[in-house]
This record gives sequence, structure tokens and C-alpha cells, in this order.
Amino acid sequence: MDRRIGWLLACAVPAAAACALAVAVPALDPVSDAVTGLAGLLTALALLALSRTGDPSAPPWRVLAAAALFPVLGLVLTSTARPDPVLSAVVLRWLPTVPGYVLVVVALLGMVERSSLRRTCPRTTLELALFGVAALAVMQFLLVGPGNSWSALSLGAQLVLGAAVVAAAATMAAGLTVLGAVEAHRRRMAAVLLGGLVLLCAARGAATSATLLGAHDVVPVTRVAVVVGLAVLVLARLLDPGTGPDVPRRAADGRTDPLRSVLPHLALVAVVALVVVSLALGTRPTAVTLAGALACVGLAAAHRWVTAHEDHRRGARLRRDEAYFRNLLHSGRDAVLVLDGRLRVGWVSPAMAALVGATPAELLGRDVLSGAANRPGTLEPADAAALRRVLGADAGAGTDAGTDAGTDGLVTLHVRDAGGARRCLEASVSDLRADPAVASVVLHCRDVTERVARERALEELAFTDALTGLPNRAGWDAALEPATARAGSAVLLLEVAGLDEVREHAGRDAVAAVLVELGRRLRAAVRGDEVVARLVGGTFAVLAEGDGDTAALLADRCLAVLEQPVTTAAGVFDLTAAVGVVVVEPGTGAAEVGARAALAVAGARASSSARATCWTPARGAAAVRRVRLRADLPGAAGRGELWLAFQPVVSMADKRVSGVEALLRWRHPELGEVPPREFVPIAERAGVIGELQRWALREITAAAAVLPAGGGGPLRIGMNVSAAHVAERTLVDDVAGALSASGLAPERLVLEVTESTVLAEGDSVAVDAEALRLMGVHVALDDFGTGSSSLGLLTRLPVDVLKLDRSFVSRVDRDRQSRALCEAVVTVGRSLGLQVVAEGVETPAQLGALRGLGVDQAQGFLLSRPLPLADLMRLLRDGAGQLWPGLVGSSADPVPPVEPSTVRAGGRG
Repeated sequence: MDRRIGWLLACAVPAAAACALAVAVPALDPVSDAVTGLAGLLTALALLALSRTGDPSAPPWRVLAAAALFPVLGLVLTSTARPDPVLSAVVLRWLPTVPGYVLVVVALLGMVERSSLRRTCPRTTLELALFGVAALAVMQFLLVGPGNSWSALSLGAQLVLGAAVVAAAATMAAGLTVLGAVEAHRRRMAAVLLGGLVLLCAARGAATSATLLGAHDVVPVTRVAVVVGLAVLVLARLLDPGTGPDVPRRAADGRTDPLRSVLPHLALVAVVALVVVSLALGTRPTAVTLAGALACVGLAAAHRWVTAHEDHRRGARLRRDEAYFRNLLHSGRDAVLVLDGRLRVGWVSPAMAALVGATPAELLGRDVLSGAANRPGTLEPADAAALRRVLGADAGAGTDAGTDAGTDGLVTLHVRDAGGARRCLEASVSDLRADPAVASVVLHCRDVTERVARERALEELAFTDALTGLPNRAGWDAALEPATARAGSAVLLLEVAGLDEVREHAGRDAVAAVLVELGRRLRAAVRGDEVVARLVGGTFAVLAEGDGDTAALLADRCLAVLEQPVTTAAGVFDLTAAVGVVVVEPGTGAAEVGARAALAVAGARASSSARATCWTPARGAAAVRRVRLRADLPGAAGRGELWLAFQPVVSMADKRVSGVEALLRWRHPELGEVPPREFVPIAERAGVIGELQRWALREITAAAAVLPAGGGGPLRIGMNVSAAHVAERTLVDDVAGALSASGLAPERLVLEVTESTVLAEGDSVAVDAEALRLMGVHVALDDFGTGSSSLGLLTRLPVDVLKLDRSFVSRVDRDRQSRALCEAVVTVGRSLGLQVVAEGVETPAQLGALRGLGVDQAQGFLLSRPLPLADLMRLLRDGAGQLWPGLVGSSADPVPPVEPSTVRAGGRG
């Protein structure tokens, strides 16, 4: 803005100086004429250049720029035609200027908002008429003089001068109307614009009057005023802030504009002053002056009546709006509190007063932030300090404020009512101290006491175990989540065993009493700030502070209190517990910590140790390995990763191979050989053991069909059946399908069922065994002698073969009782017509003792390790099936050593 004003001065000052020089040097009069025309042309260009496209305030200025060109056109016509009579020169110069005045009036009225003109149409019309009459009287007085000088002019001169007076009066009336009706933020522009118009109208009118009256010395002076007036027009354009939506405006307060009210009175005073001046000069006022004065008085009276009527309507509307909003506030349920600049109560709604049990008059002027919580309606000290910090930080900002206690501009406050009860308020804080119309802080409060109480009750219900009063799973997760972000914490997971027996013998009420007592003991065993939670059933968790050693000591203490006898109304119960400990590493998620704790407690449960088990990276790696095996086990047969090893079964009588037992193997492409004792339990838990055994059945029956005969005829091939496979109730169909596909004679297949499977499945095993025997398949009872009711099984299950468990065989050569038990089993087997097979023969002494007892067949590492099919066929072919310790080739070991507990094709080994 400063640079543009500088350029304006740089152009206007030399032009005005040139015109002023022509006053002293008449010979420069043509130069001053040219300067004046150039100034008009530059003014039009400047107004056009400053009117940007898209600016709502630009169109009137463009019209004003066009109006500035009409006087230049008159100057060009006069300079070109050079008429001799003075009247002809004045007419030729004046006629093109008249449309310019019309455009000026249109442009000026276009600067006022149309809505404002429509809203105050009667008043604006009266003001325009009053200003027009006053300007007409003033311009007539200035251009013609106080006396009646019209008689000295010809009719043509009178018409021209009268037109000049009317045009100037209309222009100044429009300028005064704009000054009174324009927006407040454009008032300075309107004042400067009016000044420029006064200079232009007065200068051009005076030049016309001086030319017609023969006062040619006055004309050069008027050109200086014209140049200055044009410069003032450009200055007004520079000062115009515009009317766009991004232009800051002063908010309307509903009061009457003082300047607009004063301007009509000033016009009336100016006209009356003309009459007084004429009388003072000893001349009689002209008819135009007298008529103008009378018209101004009448118009001023009418304007005053219209203004009073508008003020009355505006006041009534304001009173009606005030009553409306007052009643609206009073009827609202929200409590509103207004604090003045000193943060004292300036106004309080009836709802707020009723909330705290006081009257509005009692609360007015009270300092609610004083911290005197014993007074009704005063904030508690902590809330008062927080609200002071908010208002101090955002003082005068004029925006909504809020503390950390709330969101979206809300803050929670607590007050005491008249009865001493504590009320919880949710307040929206609006700091309007920067707004001069309000200059206060407004608190919109809502009583949320009951809602907060319900939320707390629901939170306790959602995060608390109803039986023990300890945190439940949700409460445990909420407490564990922040602990994972810091170091120095440990998690103890405790699983109590024996609750099923308590429920079976004493009922559910006794279990509940036991759980309550265990929760009380754990709560007493830890420090006060440590979390004890009951997750589910008999599983508890403790979030402790300290390192691993501290957590281990706490785990031992918790284990000791859990395993103490629990006395209830139903009796005394002894329980056991397993404890897993995890030291929390910062950055480890709560889910990962829980998984580690579960691994640790599983390890403690498996070890049956009296101490807690800590999670280690090795346990984590083992868990990852189990997950990998569980994911890769389905489809392993289809990928060619499974294979079978065959362990010969030797006849004690002729020392030759009389059968083989098939053992399942898995060669993982990345993890290598996976022991059966590792992947078979995973297969059973994953539900794919049936798929593996069906594959093994097909492979075994196909291999048995091509095996050469042993010393005693066609070899039998055995396979262990998993309990999970038996539970599927598809065993008979699977065996029939495998035999049909391979063409193997059913009597060459031996299916081995363990004692644990018989005890778990009950009568369904006997039904399947009977069906298999009817097909011709032999059934063997494996691991005989390990259970508590082994002899009873012989009468319940139709079997053909008894397989002595390796626990008997391992001590048969050095333990008299084991030898006696083996002898009894052999005797019972012979009495029932069953073949007896000894498993796990690993020393010559064991083999000799078993042969002496009359055992029919034996298998074990002493005789042969499990062999691939090709090696087994070579053994049978080269040695004619002969296999005994001391014989050449009888103990070949073509495969890596396999542990004695090798799992067989059916799930064990």
C-alpha cells in the first residue's frame, strides 16, 4: 500500500505543480489543459488496474473509471474544434461531461450493499433527496453567488450553468449517501472519496461559472483542484478494503450509526447558513436558496420521523429477541455460568442455581475458583487450579479451552451442593474475554453425576471377577498393557490343579469357597501395589515389580500358599499348582507376554517340579518349532516327506525273522529328521493322525505284499493304532480299504492297540477288534503290564498277541520280581492261546532270560535296529531271514541310531 501511494504522489505532485505554474504564467495555459486531460486518462487506467477480477467491490470502480474519461473527451473536442464564442466552447466541453456525472452517481450508489438499500429504502430515499436539495442550494450559492447573478447571463449560459449546478449537486448527494450507508469498515474510503468528488465538482463548476461570467483568471486555479481531486479518487480506491468474504468486518451491534444520523442535520444546517450569510451580506436570498431551505426543513422532519420509527422497531425487535433468548436460557436443562474479567460470577442460569441448591442472587459476584470447596457452588481446589491454568494459558484467545481431563473442549469439574453432596459437572469452556461485546468466560455445564456413577459401576463389573473380587481377564489386560512399556516388571501365571476332584466330591459351592480362599492368600502374599487377577477357572496371574530373582522368590511364596491345605465347610482339600514366570521386556506386547507365561506354566506342569519355571528363549524357540511342525504336518505325506522303517521280530525257536513292525518317520525339508515322539503328539492334537495312519496302512500293506517269506512262511507286518484313530470309528473301513488296494492277505496284518487306548475308548475298541478278527486281521495288545487292570483286559478284548512292555524286559535278567512277572504273563498267554512278544531287547542277558521263560518272539536293538525297506529285503534275501546275535549281518545298522522309545507307525515306538 505504501509503495502505491508513493507512485500516486510521484504522479500527482508534478501534475499539480504544472497546473499551479500556469496560474502564474498564462502562456502555459495549453500545457495545464493537457496535464489535466492526461491526469484524467491516468486516473481511469489506475482505477481499472486496481479493480481485480472476482472482487465484489470492483464493478462500481470500473464504472467510475469510465466516468473519468468523459471530461477528457470534452477537452479533446474543445481543443480540436476551437469554437470562437465562449458559450459554444463551454457547451462543447460540457455536453460530453454530463453522461460522466450520471455514471458517477450510478457508481456511487453501487458501492452500497443492495440489502442495506432495500432494508432502509424510505430512509435512504429521504436522505438522497435531502442531500440533493442541500447540495443544489450550496452549489448554486457557490457557482452563481449570493445575489441574483442569473439575470446577467444569457438563456444558453443559464441552462449550461444550471446543468452544472444540478450535476454537481447530484454527485455530492450520492457521495453523502454512500458516506452514511456504506459498511463501517469502508467508511474511511467513503470519506476520502467524498472529498475527491467535492474537489472535482467544485472545480469543474467554478471553471464553467468563471468562463461564462468572464473571470478567466480563475480557470487555471480550478485545474489544480481537478488534478488533486483525481489523485484523491485513486487514493480512495487504494483505501477500499473491499466486500469479499475474507475481509474482516466489524460486527453490527444493532445500534443506529451516529454519522448517518448526523449527516442530514449537517445538510440542513448548511442550507440555513446560506440564508443567514446572504442576509448578513445585505443581499436577498435567491428563490433557489429559500426553496432549498424550506425543502430541507421538510425533508429533515420527515427523515427524523422515519428514523424514529426505525429505531422504535429496532428497539422492539431487540427487546423481543432479548426476552426470547432469556426465556430460552431459563428453560434449558444445561447449567450456564458466566464469569467476568476477574473470574467472578457475572450471571448464572436458574438451572445452575438449582443444581447447587442456591439462588442466582447468592451466586452473583462469588469467586468460584477460590478453592473454598465447603461453600455451595464453589469448585474443588484441584479443579479450580486446573481451570485457572486453562484460562491463564488461553486468556484472551477467544477460543474454546479444555484440559487434559476432557476432550473436544470439555473439562470435568466437581462442586458441592447445599446439602454437601459432591456433584460432577461436564463443562464446555468458552473464553470470550477478547470479544468486547462479551468480555467474559462462559461455562456450559451438565450434571453427569449419575452417569459417572453408572460408568464406574459398569467398569467395576466389566473388570472385576464376581467370585473373588480380583481383576478378571479384561482387568488383567488393562493392567498389563502399560506394564509392557517399562522395565522392571514380571508376570506370574499360576494354574491350580485338583479343583475337578473338589467339584466331584464336594460340589460347586466348595470350589467357589476354595477359589475365594486362594485369591485371598495370593493377595496377602504380594505387595499392596501389585496386581493379582483371576483369569479363568483355577488360573491366577500376578503382575509384580522387580527383576527375575525377585519374581522367582515371589513365585515360590505364591506356590507355597497355594499348596497349603484349604479348609472349607465340605472338608479339607490339598491342591497343587504350577507357576510360570516371565520377566517383561520393554516393547513386548501384552499378547506376547501372555503367550510366554503360558509356555512357562506348561513347562512347569510337565516337569512336575516343586519350583516355578521361568520362560527362556529356548522355550520360545521350542514353541515356534511346534507351531512350525503343526503347520507343516498336514500334507507331509503328499510332499513325500514321510517314510517307513521296519524292525524285524525274531522267532525264539528258529532264530529267524517271523515278522516286522512298521515305524513312521518324518524327514522335514528344513528341520531334518523329526523324532516321532515329537511330531506324533502334535498330529494327535492337530487332528491329522488319522490321515497319517491311513497313509501308513496303504504303504505297509503294499510293502508287505512284496516282502519275501521268512523261515516260517509269509511274514506278518505290525502297526500300532493311535487312540485318536480309534476314536474316529473309521479303523475297520480304513483297514479294509488298504487290504483291498494292496491285495495283502488279512492274516499277515497285525494291528497293535495299547492298554491306554482300551481304557480310554472302552467297548468301541472291543467292537472294532472283533470286526478286524472276523476279517482275518490279527490284534495285539501292546505295552501289556503297564496299566492297573491289564489282566482284566484279556477277558474284555479279543486279541491274538501279547507284547510285553520294555519296562519288564529291561530288568528281567537281574530282578527276581520282574522275572516272575514275565513268567506269569507267558503262562497266562499260553493258557489263553496267545503269542507273547518281548519288546526292547537290548542285551544278550535279556535275550537269554526271555528264551528261558519260553517267550515266543522278541524284537529290539540287540537283534536289529529299524531298517528301510530295501535293507530289510536284502536281510531277508541274503540271510534267508536268519537273525541272531553273533551271526554275520544280524545287527546291521544302516540308519542312524534310534532311541528305544521310537514311536511306531500308529503313534508310538
